[in-house]
Amino acid sequence: MKTMKKLLLAAIAAVSLVQAPHMAQAADVEQIGRSAYLEAMTGKKVIFVPLSQGMDLNQAWVTVWQRHAARYGFTLEVRDPNMNTDAGIRALQGAIEEKPDLLIVQNPDVQTYARMLKQAQSAGIKVLQVNMQSATQTDSYVGNDWIEMGRLEAGELARTCMAPGAPSKKIVWLAGVQTGAANIFMRTGIDQIIAENPGLELVSDQPADYDSEKARQITETVLQQHPDLCGIMGIWDNAEVGAGAAVLAAGKQDQVTIVTNGAGADTGCESIKKGLLDVIYNFNAPIQGEIAAQQISELLQHPEREAGAEKTMFFGPITRVDKDNATGRNCWKIDDFK
Repeated sequence: MKTMKKLLLAAIAAVSLVQAPHMAQAADVEQIGRSAYLEAMTGKKVIFVPLSQGMDLNQAWVTVWQRHAARYGFTLEVRDPNMNTDAGIRALQGAIEEKPDLLIVQNPDVQTYARMLKQAQSAGIKVLQVNMQSATQTDSYVGNDWIEMGRLEAGELARTCMAPGAPSKKIVWLAGVQTGAANIFMRTGIDQIIAENPGLELVSDQPADYDSEKARQITETVLQQHPDLCGIMGIWDNAEVGAGAAVLAAGKQDQVTIVTNGAGADTGCESIKKGLLDVIYNFNAPIQGEIAAQQISELLQHPEREAGAEKTMFFGPITRVDKDNATGRNCWKIDDFK
């Protein structure tokens, strides 16, 4: 027994001697590319000019980016014009003068910032556009495929209103801002579906300007003119709750199908549960934010690439949400991922 014990202790000692150098060596190994990545990110300056930080999607994006900035050592500054276009122009002009390493922009429409985005790129500032594009294509765009979104919403109403027993083939398009990229491209997708479904009739196309009260008023008027209305399409769930309120007040919630899109916030799911909306095509703003965070990293890592030298686009996923799946990850809250 004593001999066996000695042999066992000797074996353990031998293994320890063999492993020790390897353990020390493993501790000294640097992950390939990590140091260069951290060095490229640290101390860089990023400025974001949104439409308004009062929107759920903006809050989600910035929460994700702030976490990313804190983790990797760059700074993120938000210059919020709060839906005021003149304030947005001033914010963008001021940002260009400061020459950040990266400028992130959410455009109010396709033209307002177009010249300034060209100016930013000429000044050597890389530009990432999120969800709302300008006529000027920059280094990167992350957001929706808005033509697909138009096809999805119009296709939903085509299936409902062209079906046997539908109240009519009449549908409504509650636009956002008519000069906005989302609005322009969605309308392209909508027109494609209408052309593919002869008989589907668009009886109203009016801008609600992302305002729920205006959406309510438009819907009330349309219901008076077309009491057999079958469906309503919208551009933002927070606005279309106004249309839902008008439909409920008219007692037509079982007749009129309301389809819209949104960032996937819990408020949208609550609107579905309350019967104000039927279907939301959810583009999940936190996922958009993560995709954009990777683009931030990509653009900051390559200072040798001139602004505008490469132009990329990333379309995020879209999930159809109705009363059957208005739960869980389809219904996020800001506190869930802070």
